Amino acid sequence: LAESRERLAREKESTVYQQALLGNVADLIANGIGGRKTRKEMSVVIKADVQGSAEALARALGELKIEDDESEVVVKVIAAEVGEVNRQDITLASVRKDTTVIAFNVAANMAAMEEARLTGTDVGYYSIIYDAIDSVESRMQEVLSPTPEGEYAGKAVVQQVFNIGGLGNIAGSKCIDGRIKRNSLVRVMRGDKIIKDLTKVSTLRNLKDNVETVDDGTECGIGLDGFEDFEPGDFIECYEIP
Repeated sequence: LAESRERLAREKESTVYQQALLGNVADLIANGIGGRKTRKEMSVVIKADVQGSAEALARALGELKIEDDESEVVVKVIAAEVGEVNRQDITLASVRKDTTVIAFNVAANMAAMEEARLTGTDVGYYSIIYDAIDSVESRMQEVLSPTPEGEYAGKAVVQQVFNIGGLGNIAGSKCIDGRIKRNSLVRVMRGDKIIKDLTKVSTLRNLKDNVETVDDGTECGIGLDGFEDFEPGDFIECYEIP
């Protein structure tokens, strides 16, 4: 373990590592200038079996962008090469936060796997380009709206949508995990997309009664602050923030 840490320290002195680190600092400075949306990046290191696949992935991922009212997330390809995933690839990926290594029709050698374990670097293995793209898009969504800090409390699925005068649209839902609490913070998920992030449960009903909490297996009506565009199949995730 000590030898691995010493080797990692030596590799961090390399030119490639320092260039990536300088690029990271430049991005942070650029993102703080002006009144535009906050720009976030998810970085990738691509390793593929042939150059054509590496270039196709780099081109497709480089065109991805997701955004909300305040922020946007783009992909920065910091390397796209042919060959198995090696230790240097992991070292390069570990420079930047929110970086993943894409292994397309290739494996990672033992040194790379050990380095990934030591540095906590994510390595994804794919044989279909669209699977790699879908995976990166899901991770971009997490970069755009990270899982809220605090304790996960529960989840409900929207079954019907009702319009109640004075309250607007209410999600006729069923708690399917844990519990939902009135005044807690929630986010609304549609598939793997975050539709509304960190809003408060303003209304919570069981039958005709206003309640403070509903538990797993209980049907309920949920109203949220500033959001009414529910669709059947949406998930409402509840978090308890200290």
